[in-house]
Amino acid sequence: MKITATIVLLMAFSFGLLSFRPTVEKPVRVHRWIVQPASTLRVTGKTNVNKFSCQIQSYCGADTLILQDQGTQPPRFLKGDVWLEAAGFSCGNAMMTNDFHKTIQTKAYPQIAISFVSLERFPSYTCRNEFIKSNMVIALAGVARTFEVDCIIEAESNGVFHLVGNRCFQFSDFNLEAPSRMFGMIKVEEALDVSFHLVLRGS
Repeated sequence: MKITATIVLLMAFSFGLLSFRPTVEKPVRVHRWIVQPASTLRVTGKTNVNKFSCQIQSYCGADTLILQDQGTQPPRFLKGDVWLEAAGFSCGNAMMTNDFHKTIQTKAYPQIAISFVSLERFPSYTCRNEFIKSNMVIALAGVARTFEVDCIIEAESNGVFHLVGNRCFQFSDFNLEAPSRMFGMIKVEEALDVSFHLVLRGS
């Protein structure tokens, strides 16, 4: 009986050792991306007469994006704000530019913020276009809204890569009214196509 009890105890101990697996935490990856001056933001739309395009042609800030990936959830940005000067928009002619600045209220709200929240997965940094979704908050004219945006990431061999996003918005998304001219004879359509091209350098 003692021998049998000893065997049972040894078997139970061995099973306990086999079933015990220490938890191995995945390493945390943190990447820092410095926003480069070549980054741009473009807004295109239509009137009942023609099309128009307004663009911030260069970035003059000093923002750095910091992305953290723990492997157990979509990677999130510890720091994801990119600030753009709203008055930097140029629409190709002075009249259209002035109207656009009034519409987005550049004097009252001089900055536009693109705040990245998360990516659906960590980029693979290949030289081919990589399609990836991003959650971000866009703040314009005092209104901040959260959107899911389809993005493309493409890396260069020199440590620079491109993050390009595009989405259709409405003026009403930010409580804005589409402008009109000549007593309402020329009206801007409600839909706007907004695209950003961030040139980033890893650090």
